[in-house]
Formats: sequence, structure tokens, C-alpha cells
Amino acid sequence: MIADRLSHHNICANANNVLITSGSQQALSFIGMLLINPGDHILVEQPTYLGALQAFNAYQASYIGVPADENGIVSARVPEMLRHGPKFMYIVPNFQNPSGTTLSAERRVELIHIANEHGVPIVEDDPYGALRFEGEDQKLLVAVDAEMAGNNGNCYTGNIIYLSTFSKTLAPGLRVAWIVAPPDVISKLVQIKQGADLHSATFNQMVIYEVAKDGFIDAHIKTLREVYRKRRDVMLGALDRYMPPEVEWTHPQGGLFLWAHFPDRVNIQMLFDEAVRRDVAFVPGFAFYTIPNPPPTARLNFSNMNEDQIVEGIKRLSEATHQVLCSAVPMP
Repeated sequence: MIADRLSHHNICANANNVLITSGSQQALSFIGMLLINPGDHILVEQPTYLGALQAFNAYQASYIGVPADENGIVSARVPEMLRHGPKFMYIVPNFQNPSGTTLSAERRVELIHIANEHGVPIVEDDPYGALRFEGEDQKLLVAVDAEMAGNNGNCYTGNIIYLSTFSKTLAPGLRVAWIVAPPDVISKLVQIKQGADLHSATFNQMVIYEVAKDGFIDAHIKTLREVYRKRRDVMLGALDRYMPPEVEWTHPQGGLFLWAHFPDRVNIQMLFDEAVRRDVAFVPGFAFYTIPNPPPTARLNFSNMNEDQIVEGIKRLSEATHQVLCSAVPMP
């Protein structure tokens, strides 16, 4: 079924290209176990997904952070960073966690060219790609790589290890995700999987197959897109209405998150504490960086609460922001 769905992206894959895992977090852990030796460098977007850092940290990885903007990782900066010899690149190209940004089509092509030229694999983490509610779909990195290589009817043997999951589109509690990679990579990951838990829960896989085979999941995704689009719009509207003008934020075209940037004089931990006193919380941005003293930022989630709660939450967060700004010492 997964191979069939990949064919909609012009990716030829069969059972030898796919491994089912118990959630994407297990997939990230397996990739770390397979590829990372202590001290190895991993090239990541700056900021990047906290869960990936947690998975790779277990294998004593070091990180090379590449700046990102509203169009995703700045691919023009990647070649200079490759001089540090990263083992692989870790990229979240669609509605990135935490920023909500999407890698542009031009940068996708450029990134694949760079990776292939330097022989550096890309781990493409795509849990949110199906949750686009405005704009045009972008090709998966694995699809771009396959096209560049010229599939010619052969199943995938390229330079991308692709991850995705049913957790964001069906039910996170089922913990069913998958890895797509060349067969020789999958065979190594299968050995790791056998040592970890033998296999992911068969019952959970059967449940997903039953709800997916006749089109229910596709209809459900359409509903999610509409619900999340409305909630995103409500959050953006509330930010415009209540947040101080010094604060900026991203405008995601899909996914679950947006990314707020605060003035440099804001201590993000103090803001978090002030917000919690008002019974509202966010994820402080420093958790997503691999550098010391990162800028004051915050990940805001619009998928969980209803529209009235989102408005009230942003109102309280804005009050906390006003309080912290008033007490902060201006930067020289």
C-alpha cells in the first residue's frame, strides 16, 4: 500500500524499499544507530526538529547548522558546510518543525545536486507533507532525486532516506511510520528492527490498511486540512490583533506550527514562565537550535485547540510578551 501511494509521486518502490517502524521517532533512532559513530557531524537546518536531535544525541553526534529562511534551508550555504564532512543531511522540507516553512522547488533541486556531487546522503523527514492547505504541492526530495537519476522503471536506489508517518494524518497512538530507501539500506535497517522489537504491531498495521484501502484516509486528510487551515487563520489573526509590533512570525501553508521571533532583548525563558503563570504555554525556541545563545523564538501549535481557545491563548501570550518587553533592558 505504501509503495502504491509512493507511485503517485512518480517513485518506483517495492517491499524491498520499505520498512515499517513504530513511529518516525523509531525510524530516526534506527538511522542514527546505522549511520552515526561518536563525533560524526550531521548537517541540519537551523533551527531543526528537536526529536531528531534527541534521537541522534544518543549516538553522540555533532551538528553543522545551516541557516534557513522563509524558503527553507539556504542551499547556497550548504557547500561550504560540507567541508566539515557530515555523515548525512537531515532535512524537514515540508512545513518544517518548528518553523512551519517549506523548502522551495529551486532549493530542492539545488540541494539534491549538492548532495549527489559530494556523496552525502539526505534523510528526508516528511510527517506533515499531506497537510497542505494553501499553495502548490512541492515534489518530495526523494522524487526529485529519482527523476534526476532517471528511474527507467527500476525501483529506487538513490541517495535519499525518506521517512513519513500516519501519526499526523490518522492517529498518533497507532505508532505506524515507514522508511523508504535503497534495498541495501533497508536490509541493514531490518536487522536493527529485529533486534529492537522484531516488528511493529500487526494489528495496528491492519487497522491502517483497512481505513486506507477504500479511501477513508484521503477524505479524512481533506477534513484535517480544512480544520487546520481555519485554526491557522485564527491564530494569525489573533497575533495580528494582540501581539506587540516588534514580534514577527511565519505564515505556514500547511502543517501544525508557526514560528515566532521576538526582539533580542527578550529572555525567552522569562517569557515562558510569564506565559505559564497565565495558563498558556509554548515550546521555547532554544530547544530546536544546535548553537549557543540562539535568538529568542517560540514554536506555536495551532492544531490542538479549538478556535476560541486559540484566540484566548494568543491574547494571554501577548499580555505576557508586553510584560516581559516592558521589564527588559533595551539592547545597546
